[in-house]
Amino acid sequence: MMLLSIFFWLFIGLSFVVCFALYETYESQPELGVRMAIGITLLLAIFGALPLSSLLRRYSPRILLRNAKNLSSPQVDLAAAFETICRKIGVADAELKISKVGLPISFVVDLKRPVVVISERLLSLLSTDEIEAVMAHELAHVKNSDTTLKAMVTAYKTALPHDPIIRLVEAAFHREREMVADETAVKATGKPLSLASALLKIQGAFPSNRLRSHGTLSILGTRGGLLRRQPSINDRIYQLVHLAQIGGK
Repeated sequence: MMLLSIFFWLFIGLSFVVCFALYETYESQPELGVRMAIGITLLLAIFGALPLSSLLRRYSPRILLRNAKNLSSPQVDLAAAFETICRKIGVADAELKISKVGLPISFVVDLKRPVVVISERLLSLLSTDEIEAVMAHELAHVKNSDTTLKAMVTAYKTALPHDPIIRLVEAAFHREREMVADETAVKATGKPLSLASALLKIQGAFPSNRLRSHGTLSILGTRGGLLRRQPSINDRIYQLVHLAQIGGK
């Protein structure tokens, strides 16, 4: 669907260029001019959409990393906790990086290996159990094979920011996968209420006017009906409390 969106917008844009270039042909032979314009535009759009799509797939993780600043390695105790959660989740070769960005954000990208990024602000905000719950949530995206698709969707949206189809696909994808990641994280840590309290703390600390610009990186995301990337905080808390009741936590 996203590839079709790129093809569609390329076709629209190129049609103006091709029609202008074939204006004289159209004037003398209208039928031939129309056929040539449609054929050339279709070929250019097809052969343009495929490499552009591949380029977005290749560089999509770097698009996600653009808001991270001065990445560094975690302290020994945090790195040890991260490795423990990796084993519980069942994710190998994941790496934890700390960002100096002054907002409580966390996200994961898949470069040559999965990289979980957590901001210093988030670490200072949460307790040890809450930090572990957030790390488990991000690793759950790796476990559930969300990272590549998530980066691709973000890249397509960056290339075509006003495409309504891509915006709807992105929003629906994020909402569904966040709920699944919460559940996967809880199964690994057995601490649903720690994740619930982490979400509430992040919501209280994150400036509302910054959610839109950092929505992809924030564990909360943005609000806004069908275009909302994340399920509502109430829905997520309800699910986590329900899981706590089932598990007796």
